[in-house]
Amino acid sequence: MREQGYQTVGISANHYFSEATGLDRGFDTFKQINPKEFLKEVNPLTVLRFLYNVRSHSGGFTVEKTKHRPDFFVNEIVKKQLSSRAGSEEPFFLSAHYHGAHVPYYPPPAWKDRFASDLIESPKAASERAFRHTTDLHKGIANVSEFKERDWNALNVMYDTLIAYSDSLVGDLFDHMQSLDLDNTVFVVTADHGDLLGEYGLLGHKFVLHDGLVHVPAIVHGLDSVVGKADELVQHVDIMRTLVEYVGGDTTGLDGVDLRTGHRTAALSQRGAGIQEPISEIKGYNPSFNSDRLRDAAISSLRTHDFKYQHSAKGNALFELPDEESDVSTKYPGRLDELETDLMGRLDRIDTEKIDEERAEFSDDVRDHLSDLGYVVE
Repeated sequence: MREQGYQTVGISANHYFSEATGLDRGFDTFKQINPKEFLKEVNPLTVLRFLYNVRSHSGGFTVEKTKHRPDFFVNEIVKKQLSSRAGSEEPFFLSAHYHGAHVPYYPPPAWKDRFASDLIESPKAASERAFRHTTDLHKGIANVSEFKERDWNALNVMYDTLIAYSDSLVGDLFDHMQSLDLDNTVFVVTADHGDLLGEYGLLGHKFVLHDGLVHVPAIVHGLDSVVGKADELVQHVDIMRTLVEYVGGDTTGLDGVDLRTGHRTAALSQRGAGIQEPISEIKGYNPSFNSDRLRDAAISSLRTHDFKYQHSAKGNALFELPDEESDVSTKYPGRLDELETDLMGRLDRIDTEKIDEERAEFSDDVRDHLSDLGYVVE
């Protein structure tokens, strides 16, 4: 993008998209959103507006920091960036990473009754229950086998409530963009992952490649040539390649397909190894926790519209979607061979195109923050 004359801006409330992981590279301007940055980036009136609406945009009047959410400030900073470019002929690329519907599940108090009719207890009780189960995610996973109907009800409804809150912010941002002289702007909304709510006996977004984690929204506005492709398989790298080719950039060495002209027959997802430590922590809470599904090895998955094939050094499986519980390898041996050959070819190509690795070094504060968000941090 920058080589094509675009000003590039990155804004993030998540340490995985930050200087700590090197993902700030290539941006002319990068802003990691934290309490220190709030006061630098927004004017005092915005801070006062946040405080006045703290029950609508954060955890209310509480000293429990994990109940508070930074997304109001992310949205205001992004809106400020857009406003500064209104009417300018200089092209720009802006990527913003919100906190979103991350654990722990604790919607702003003013939102808790958004789906009150779906709850089997009061919104206040349900939000506290969901928060308790997802604050220490390993403890929550360890106790999943003991969850009752009201536990699952609270988790599902509060997760939906957080999604609704995030949706309102995106809507506010989109409306702001539409109000500016930015008509020739492509607007993309997507997610880095979903969450599990009991699938495989798990919570959050660790350990597996279930569709609950890897099947996420992808919404594109302002690129008419991708209209009508809502049912196609798409990877994030496809969106990236499409945008780079759209502006005339060089995509040499970049995987993915241009969604304007191509389509993919299967989507690849991967998960690294190194999950033994969190599994041990879960078993520390509950020694009888069944971890048979959780392979401590790198996993690669190839998904078509109808099947998902998973491969690791500790075993393979074929699922007929939407069922991801029953291995149907013996029922569809031909499909198994076809997807295995396809996956191995893709992995061989990736291996031959390997670049030098650099491991991120996280400070204790960053590790704590990522752990609070439910990530596995080695």
